[in-house]
Amino acid sequence: MAASASWQPQEEGFREICALLEHQISPTSAADKSQIWQKLENFSHFPDFNNYLAFILARAEGKSVEIRQAAGLLLKNNLRSSYKSMAPANQQYIKSELLPCLGAADRHIRSTVGTIVSVVVQLGGILGWPELLQALVNCLDNSDLNHMEGAMDALSKICEDVPQVLDSDVPGLSERPINIFLPRLFQFFRSPHASLRKLSLGCVNQYIMLMPAALYASMDQYLQGLFILANDSAAEVRKLVCAAFVQLIEVRPSFLEPHLRNLIEYMLQVNKDSDDEVALEACEFW
Repeated sequence: MAASASWQPQEEGFREICALLEHQISPTSAADKSQIWQKLENFSHFPDFNNYLAFILARAEGKSVEIRQAAGLLLKNNLRSSYKSMAPANQQYIKSELLPCLGAADRHIRSTVGTIVSVVVQLGGILGWPELLQALVNCLDNSDLNHMEGAMDALSKICEDVPQVLDSDVPGLSERPINIFLPRLFQFFRSPHASLRKLSLGCVNQYIMLMPAALYASMDQYLQGLFILANDSAAEVRKLVCAAFVQLIEVRPSFLEPHLRNLIEYMLQVNKDSDDEVALEACEFW
């Protein structure tokens, strides 16, 4: 965290970058856009340019959400190409700015932060960011919806992009990260918030094909959760339930054999779901 204390943005640089981002997101001619991109490209040659973008995303609360989000999306794209060659102090600064934003009040900021977190994990692994797992756990165990949603959103993106990193041994941890997260994900199946039910189920579904030992051992609990969510009020959740059953019948049919009669009746019922996407997903079962 020391880098966080030592690096500070210069007022002039901060203002210039914010102005460029503002022009970038406002309707302008193609020639103007090209000029703006050229200026941003010139800025990107400064070693701490990405620090400015992280600062704007995380702390520029006087600026519009659109400007802060634009800074975050540009940061994400820059990290894909330059993260591994960045100075460790700058990497650390960016990571230290992202973590407090997991629980940001604005959903768009949280979502952008979750995307960047997943990119950093793809590039540097869990080992390269030891504070991340604890930060995610703290947010999931928080009673504030913004913190729970922000952590779940980041976790769902990690599970989608690099699921294997959570099912690997991490030096210093007595168990694999998935063993830490899975019980919490199952708890969220019963959340009163549809967003948390959807994100948690989406996370677990990413592991059906990989079938880590933690999920194999918890299969009864997982199936129980799926049956609870089978008639969920949110169409997105019902669609994920169907997707889970479709994958399970393909890779682990033995788990479903004791429930096959109920499952077939359910799938026949969902084939006529009022939501077309849910009905379409159910058709894949046959």
